[in-house]
Amino acid sequence: MLEYKTIDNFKPGLIKRLLKNCYKGLIEHFPEEKQRFYRQWEKEDNETFNNPKTVGKYVLFSCINNSPIGYVSWDDRQFPLGIVGQNCILPDYQGKGYGKKQIELIIKFFQDNKFNEIQAITGDHEFFAPARRIYITCGFQELKKTKGDIFELVEFFKLIK
Repeated sequence: MLEYKTIDNFKPGLIKRLLKNCYKGLIEHFPEEKQRFYRQWEKEDNETFNNPKTVGKYVLFSCINNSPIGYVSWDDRQFPLGIVGQNCILPDYQGKGYGKKQIELIIKFFQDNKFNEIQAITGDHEFFAPARRIYITCGFQELKKTKGDIFELVEFFKLIK
C-alpha cells in the first residue's frame, strides 16, 4: 500500500539517490551532462535535508512497505500560484499510477490552501513524455515551450476552481 512520509523519516542522500535512479534513462541520452545533473541533485538534497522546516516541509516521499519509491516536491511561496517541483518514481514502479497520485496530492494541497493556479514545467524530450501525459490527465494545459540548456521545456498550468 502506498503511503507518504515526510523528510524527518529519512537521512540525507535519499533525494540524490532517487533522482539518480529515476533519471538514469535521461542521463543515457546526455552522458556529457551526467556530472552536472549529479551536482544539481546533490545540491537539492543538501538544501532539502539541511532545511527541514522550510524547503523540506514541501517534500513527500512515496513509500511501499516503508521503502521510498519516489518523491514529490512543491513550492507555495508565490501564492496564489502553486508550483510543482520534482515528481519522480523509481523505474521499477513507473507506469503504475504512482506519479499521477503524487500530482493529485499536490493539486489537493493547493486546492485546500485556496490557490488559484498551478504551474508545472517538464522537458520536451521523449524521456519526459510520461510526465507530460500525467499533467494533461490531471487537467493541466500546455501553456508554452521555452529553450532550456539541454532540451526545450514545456510549461503547464491548471486553474483551480
